[in-house]
Order: sequence, then C-alpha cells, then structure tokens
Amino acid sequence: MTNEAEDIKVAGLRLATVQFVFTLGWTVYVVFLPDLLKRAGIEASWLPWLLMADQAIFALMDIAFGVMADRVGRVWQRLARGILWLTSVSAIAFVLLPLAGVSPELLLVITLLWVASASIVRAPTMVLLAKAARREQQASLVVWYSGGMALAMALSPFVGLWLKGVDPLLPFVVSAALLWLAVFALLRWRNANPATAAEALSPLPFGHYLPLLFGLALGAFGLQWHAFVNSAALYGKLTEAARVPWLMPWLWVGFAAAMPLAGNLGKRVGALNMAGAGLLLSAAAVWAASAVNAENSLILLQLLAGFGWGLAFASLMSYASSAGTQGAEGVFMGSFFAVTTLAAFARIMLASQWLPALAELRYLLPAVTLCLAGATVLWLARRLPGRT
Repeated sequence: MTNEAEDIKVAGLRLATVQFVFTLGWTVYVVFLPDLLKRAGIEASWLPWLLMADQAIFALMDIAFGVMADRVGRVWQRLARGILWLTSVSAIAFVLLPLAGVSPELLLVITLLWVASASIVRAPTMVLLAKAARREQQASLVVWYSGGMALAMALSPFVGLWLKGVDPLLPFVVSAALLWLAVFALLRWRNANPATAAEALSPLPFGHYLPLLFGLALGAFGLQWHAFVNSAALYGKLTEAARVPWLMPWLWVGFAAAMPLAGNLGKRVGALNMAGAGLLLSAAAVWAASAVNAENSLILLQLLAGFGWGLAFASLMSYASSAGTQGAEGVFMGSFFAVTTLAAFARIMLASQWLPALAELRYLLPAVTLCLAGATVLWLARRLPGRT
C-alpha cells in the first residue's frame, strides 16, 4: 500500500469514527427523550413534533454550514477551528440535556442549541476532507463515512436495550466526550498529497443537480419508512415480540456489506448507474418483504434491501461530492444531507399523524418511492456528465 493510500485510509477511519459516535449519540438522545420530556412536564404527544423540529433544524444547519465551508474556502485551519469550536458547544449542550428537566423552556432551549451545533459533524466534516482530498480519494472517504454510520445503525437497537433503566447522565457524558475526541482526532489529519486547483473540475451547475436531490429524497423516504415503520411490524408477524429488536439490525448489516463494493463498482459502471441499480434492488426487496411468511426469507430480503440502499447512498454521496468540486463542495454536500433529513421529517410526520389513513398503502409506499427514485437516478445517468 502506498503512503498516499495509507494517508487516506487514516482519514477515512477517523471520519467513520466520527459518524459512528454521532449516530449512536442520536440513538442515546432518542432513547431518553421521552423520559426527559416527562421530567420537564411536557406531554408525550409532543415527542414526534419535537423530533420533526430537530430534523428541520438539522436540514437548515446542513445547508448553512455547507455555505459557510465554501466561503472559508480551502483554508483548512479556519474551517477546522470552526468545526472544533461548534463541536465543543454541541458536547456541552448534550451533557446538559439530562440536567435540563427542571423546566420545559430550559429543556427546549438546550435541545435547540445541541441540534443546531451538532450539525457541524454531518456535512462539514465530509466537506472538510473533500476540500483537502484528491478527486480520486473522495469515493473512498464516502465509503468510510457511510460505513461508520451503517455500523452505528446496526448497533442502535442493542444500545436501546442496554440503556433501559440506566441513569441518562452517564451515556450522555460518554457520548459527548467520545464525539469531541473523535472530531479532534479527525481535524489533526493532514493530507500529504492535497488536491490542486489544476486537477479540479468546475462545479456542476446546481440546477442540473436538483433532480438528483429529488431522487435522493424519494429513496431516503422509502428506505426510512421501511426501516423505521414497517420492519418491526413485519418481524412481529413471524416471531415473538422479544426477538424483534435482535432482528432489526439485519437491514443495516446489508447496508454495511455494500460499502466495500460501492467505490470500485461505481468507478466501473458510473456512480449514478450504480445508485439507480441499488435503488431498484432495494425496491424489489422491500416489496417482497411484505409477502413472505418465513423469518429466514424476511432476513434475506432485509439484507438485500439494505445492500441496495448502501450501494445507492454511497454512490449518490460520491457523485454529490465530485459534483461540487471545486469550490462548491459545501453547498452540494449540505444539500445532500438536508434532503435526507427532510425525508426523515416526512417519515416521522406521516407515521405519527396519518399512519391509520395509510394502512392499506403502508407496505406498498416504500417500494413505490424507491422504484421511482431508481428510475429518476437512471434517467439522470443518461443526462449528467460523469464526475469520477
């Protein structure tokens, strides 16, 4: 392995660690949020609305931080200092959350402060590395980013089980400290062979990029609906309730399994072609999952659904990263993450407010949206230029 390959591997591992810790920290927050609301005297009916507000803030901050990163430009130290400073604010706010139950107003203010500042470890960390990495290195960074997130998602159901009955202060403190350390380690990385202006392409016109965001929104909504609304119910039809949390990670195991293939296959067939194929595979698996009557068959389909989404997610992020090169990485990546967050907003809203009305379409809905997403991305593959 060359020194350059080793260098990007170190950066990727640190980036994966940041996303792994951040995603598990979100799990800690969601697990304890109902109890925090109860302590503060806030009705449980406000829980989905607070989660939707969190997603809306995340989306706004993803775009705002992306724009900020582009204005800072390629000055690594300035961007790194801003990320570390806001990560420190986020860590402090996260530790204060379990202590803020003395009043609803204080809890909401601390939550707002944490959500707004925590956005700094989403798009900006990827943008930071994308600005320093060479064009051929960016796909590898995307795989590391997605892999760290996938591993955390696979462990999230177990973390929820382990945290039952635990005093919330300890997991909040541990999560905040680990995230700060992970970000600090990431920011100490320096690329020995940074990108140069001569090798970079001009950014793709943002208007050409908008249809890709539309396809991403459809795909992210469909996969999230299947993963967080339908999967538990599908398993519940085939096994006892106590086993369901232990079966939920299979989807994310499939997601993680796609990461080693996403980069290499994307280079051979094109990122958008790979993304479209992955979305159609996920759509087919999600559609079939509602019809099987054997646990092993459902597990296999969950693996395939996750695998297809893993190929699509990594390929679309890779294209978004390269499409913003050079100088618009922040806007392109910030928009990418904002769209996935808005998909989560839509999923929470529909599941909490209109699930009974969607009963007949509940299992068909994600398959249709994933299929439309795949068709959209494959259509774009014929019209947008290759960037990798």
